[in-house]
Amino acid sequence: MRTKEANDLINSVIDSVEKSGINADKIISPLQAAREHALTENDPLVTRALRLAWQHVEANEAFDIELAEEIETPEENFVYFLSLIVRSDNALNRDELRVMTNQLQQVA
Repeated sequence: MRTKEANDLINSVIDSVEKSGINADKIISPLQAAREHALTENDPLVTRALRLAWQHVEANEAFDIELAEEIETPEENFVYFLSLIVRSDNALNRDELRVMTNQLQQVA
């Protein structure tokens, strides 16, 4: 994401997940707000990734999708996913985010 405000929203979700786990009540609203920034930035990949993420958390009260094999917990997996969004200007991160978003869409 390109704006500081958008990255601050995502980083606040990362902090929340690291401190108290995946709590839908705490993280869905900031994810939705960050998605609005992605729409403004005209970034369809990040827009889709954020929508799928908050919808999955809302439906399951968890992020129990194994997106990266070397990551052990759902919380670590979600933080990694979100960190790719924060650094989505990097081409390699975008590629990985695209793969993860496609996986997330398949389980939706």
